[in-house]
Parts: sequence; structure tokens; C-alpha cells
Amino acid sequence: MNEEAVIYIPEENLRNMFSLLLADSCVRLASCPDLDEVLRVLGSRFCKLCILTHESGLNMAEVITEVHTASPDTKIIVIANREDAAAVLPLFQKGLNDAILRPINPKHAINSIRSLLGKTNSVSLPANGATNPPFGATNPTGVSTNPPFGSGQNEGPYKPVHLIARSETMRKAVNELWAARKNPIGVILRGEPGSEFELAVREFQAMNGDPHGYAVIIPHHELNVETLATQVSLDSLSEGIPKTYFVPEVEKLSKLQAKDLLDFLRRERRGRSTAKPLRMVFSATHIEGASVHPEAEIIEALQFIMPTAVNIPPIRDRIEDVELIVRRILMDLTAIFPAYRARSFHPAALQWLCARPWPGNYNELLTAMRGAVLNCGNREITAGHFGQLTGTQSATPFDLDEVAATRVLDAVQRASSR
Repeated sequence: MNEEAVIYIPEENLRNMFSLLLADSCVRLASCPDLDEVLRVLGSRFCKLCILTHESGLNMAEVITEVHTASPDTKIIVIANREDAAAVLPLFQKGLNDAILRPINPKHAINSIRSLLGKTNSVSLPANGATNPPFGATNPTGVSTNPPFGSGQNEGPYKPVHLIARSETMRKAVNELWAARKNPIGVILRGEPGSEFELAVREFQAMNGDPHGYAVIIPHHELNVETLATQVSLDSLSEGIPKTYFVPEVEKLSKLQAKDLLDFLRRERRGRSTAKPLRMVFSATHIEGASVHPEAEIIEALQFIMPTAVNIPPIRDRIEDVELIVRRILMDLTAIFPAYRARSFHPAALQWLCARPWPGNYNELLTAMRGAVLNCGNREITAGHFGQLTGTQSATPFDLDEVAATRVLDAVQRASSR
């Protein structure tokens, strides 16, 4: 889902219908509980589409003007009753792009959405079939030579959808994942426990033309030839995009399972149609500095069949990504549960997050964010919310007393400046 949309539709059934229509158009959605939240989302990131409900009690001309001012390039759609059509017409002069009148015709609605998004079909191919890696060429050390993320210079046409790749180490991993699309079977992911394996699988799936789908997860204890053969046969009969199969923790496979898996992959590699390739992703966890690596044997055998192994760097090696990761987690959590009040971070909280080593990597960071959002009773998450969860409040300099003192000083300075 390379495009994003923000909607404000109070009516639940109507909101659910447009959520499905946007998902069918491969658009990532942010549903807002009020218009202030819509403006906040548009001020924090670019959304290609904004859908609002026409309300007679509001000054819709002023609302459209505010939305257009906050994000001039965002396309605006208003949903209105037919009896309000005369009130909607003047809104086009304020920046409105289209109006959908109730009762809704889903076919007309989806045609309107795709027209504004510039889409001609429901399948979103990666970067319109582009062949360039997401971050351009790499130098001999394997590190991208592109300028920092967001500069808009020399970046490839494909934009990562699920992974945050501001750091050079993560950009290298995303480029390797992009190159692995050419493999006839799939790719191997390696990383420490808690790494973003599932997000990497979804990114690989998006690179192969399915940006909004989910992979079929086959746990190691359920892996056998019958399961694989059944899933692959069903996929071959389907006319859609090939499914992606994810097998986590391959180091836990028994020797018999490993042997059957390797034999199956060899047969598929020889007989699989190139028009419908098999997409499989295996992940193996390893502990840095450990004397024994149980995944080494199975990984070595797998690499004779699928040679690409992508290393997912640990969080401690990509501090540049932490801020964007936690902001995306916060946005996703509050979009799913709008009753949560947290909407931003205190600077001290971001410093605290970036200073931690996160031995549990992304999963530990996600767990801490969930707890902090749940415990936060105001609009801003402070370092104290994380200190309560980790038991490090007394050890960190960014505690509640410092946050409170900082706020008092800021208030005094604002008052004195007046």
C-alpha cells in the first residue's frame, strides 16, 4: 500500500464500506474520530486522499479550506445526501475534488476513488513494474549511496510499505529483499529474536505485487509434505497473485522435517511454472556472540536451493529508525483504538527510546509501546510511562519529575513572554 488515505465517517456501516473499498484499491487507511484528528494526520504525513462526511451542522466550506490548506495535494471527497447536493456544489471552489451522493453505489464510489488515485485496476504492482531497488545503487561495501531518507533525490521508485528504512543497515536489507524477488523459490531471513520478520515478509509480498495481503504462516510444528503440497496446489489453481508462505523458526525443525522440506523444494524448483512462481520465506533466529548456532545447518542446506539470505539488523544498530518506528506504531494503535488519547511523544521520551539497547528488538519495542499507550491518560507520551513498564524509572534521567519540571519552566517562559 504505497498510498495513504484519511477518513472521517462517523456512521459505522458507511465507514466499514469505504474501508473495504480503499483496501480493494490498495490504500492504507487512517480512520479519525473527529476533524481535528484529520488535520493532525494531514499535518504529520502526506495522504493522497481525504474522505469526509457532509454534516449540515458544520461549516463545510471552512472545513474543506482547512483540509486543502493543511495538505494542498490531497484529493478530497465528500459523502452527502442527495438533498444536500445544492450545498455541496460551492465546495468545489474551495478545493473539493469529488462528491459521492447517498444512497451509495459501490461501483461508482470505487471508480471515483481509483480515478483520484490514478489507478486503472485493483492490483497494485510494485512501483508500476519498476526494476530499480528502493534506494538505488550501493557502493562496494554494500551501503546505499543515496542521501538521507526523505530527500527525494536518487531514490528508486519503490517505497517501502511496512519496514522503516532510514538507517543504512536497514536500507541494505530492503535492497537485498528487493533483489530476492528474482529467486524462483523465495528468500531466507536471519536475525536476532524479536526482529521484524513478519513485517519483512509483508514487504517482500508487497514487492511482488500484493501490498495489502497477509502471508500464509506455517508454524514449524505443522510443517510437513502434505501441508505444503495442499497449500501449493490450491495456490496454483488460483488466478490471482501467488501467495507468500512464511515458515518461522526453521532452526526448530526436526531432521526428518528438514529432509522432507528440502526434497519438496528441490522438486518445486525443477517443476514450478515461471508464470506462477512459488513464494516462500523462511526465518531463522540467532543470538549474537553465541557459541552454538542451531540454525546454521538448515540454513546452509536451504541456500543451495534459495541462495539469498537477508540479515535483519537489530534495533541497537539502527537508532535512526527508532523514532519513525514508534511514531508508526502509535499511529497504527490509535487508528485501531481511537479511544486511546496518546497522539505524540515528549522529546525526553524519544531520547529514552533511542538510548535503550532493546535486546528483544522490535517485539520488545512494540510491547513497550502498547503498554505506554494503554497507560497514557493524556495526549502526550512521556518517558515516565515507559519507566513504569520497564522498572527503570529511577535509573533513567528522563523521569516524571524532570518532565513535570520541564513543562512548568516552559509555561513560565510562555507567560513571561506575553
